[in-house]
Amino acid sequence: MKYLKKVLLATGLIATTLGMSLSANAGAIIQQDIYANVEFADFNPFGITEGPQMIGSVTYNTDLADDAGFLFNEGVELDLSVGSLMLSMADSESVQYDLPVVAGFNPFDPFAGLDFMIEVFNLYGDMPDYVLTLDISSFGGFLLLDEVFYDQNGGVEDVFEIVFGETTLGEVTYVPEPSALVLMLAGLGLLVRRKVAAK
Repeated sequence: MKYLKKVLLATGLIATTLGMSLSANAGAIIQQDIYANVEFADFNPFGITEGPQMIGSVTYNTDLADDAGFLFNEGVELDLSVGSLMLSMADSESVQYDLPVVAGFNPFDPFAGLDFMIEVFNLYGDMPDYVLTLDISSFGGFLLLDEVFYDQNGGVEDVFEIVFGETTLGEVTYVPEPSALVLMLAGLGLLVRRKVAAK
């Protein structure tokens, strides 16, 4: 019986190690916080103020990128919180502007973080009063809120920049995949069971 327990324990630990290493080699789910240093903020209905602030996070799956490291909508999740605005990828208009690629990373160093990301948000509707642009890159990016004015025919008459700030990405954080967590918990469970049985 003791021999069987040892075999089961060893099998569980090997499965855990192999599963986690295979998961790590196949790709990773990565999260990075998004920061903005808002340098200019005129009156706006969203309560966006000047100063450094965390404005959200981006999570992406390196498995879902193409060979060039480009991530498409299904591979990226964006949670943006600027002033009273709460936005996600579902609110973005990038595809409308013929920009289907929303983010990308260096395919030779996929775990170093995003190299770029561009999203545009119409606030709100087909003739928006405001347009928010989020641009992030490894050499610097920006957050821009424009107020849009229309003429009597519905054409754009004027655009005023009312918020501007520089954006940066935080450190890379790895998000454990569910399969890796299950394997790890199974291995820990076997270790606990062995300790209890030994007493």
